[in-house]
Amino acid sequence: MRNHAIFQNTNPNPNAIIIKAKILESEIREVMKKREQLRQNQNRSMSRRSITWRPPPGNWLKANVDAAYSRSTAEGAIAVVIRDNSGRLLTGESMRIRDYSSLAADAEAMRRALILAINLNMEQMLIESDNLPLVQAVKSKTYIGEVESILRDILLLAESLSNCGFTWVPREGNKVADRVAKCSLAGQLEENWRRKPLR
Repeated sequence: MRNHAIFQNTNPNPNAIIIKAKILESEIREVMKKREQLRQNQNRSMSRRSITWRPPPGNWLKANVDAAYSRSTAEGAIAVVIRDNSGRLLTGESMRIRDYSSLAADAEAMRRALILAINLNMEQMLIESDNLPLVQAVKSKTYIGEVESILRDILLLAESLSNCGFTWVPREGNKVADRVAKCSLAGQLEENWRRKPLR
């Protein structure tokens, strides 16, 4: 407007200039806000994709556990997938169960992993679950009312192994156990799933 006033001899309207500047400012702010949201969404998406299965340390084995549960039928399926530090599938187990909650089903999967490790003399075992309250309860040796008896079993069984640890992983890092449990619940799990490469 200043250039118009100097070079074209126009008489600028200060109120119109202020209104136009405020409109432009709000448009710029809106564009910047959208760009920031887009950047955050991309970062979230990239971090989700970068979460994968991590190998256990040294000679340890890792048992990823998960459960699928249907509240309407009170039926579920548990999955245990045991791999070495190169990611090679050593063994696994899946079974249908009847239970009263998804937390109870996840706790059953963890208990089953310990039983499997003891029966197969797997002494150094890291058990990984995407159920954070369950992992926290086991690590802190506290009890959650609805699964107290299962948690007591888990802690007792863990003492039978010379080295046993429990870790939490986001669902994206527990995909194989999640898929095995869901397929088992849906009756779609292939008989030879233990002999196939897992991703």
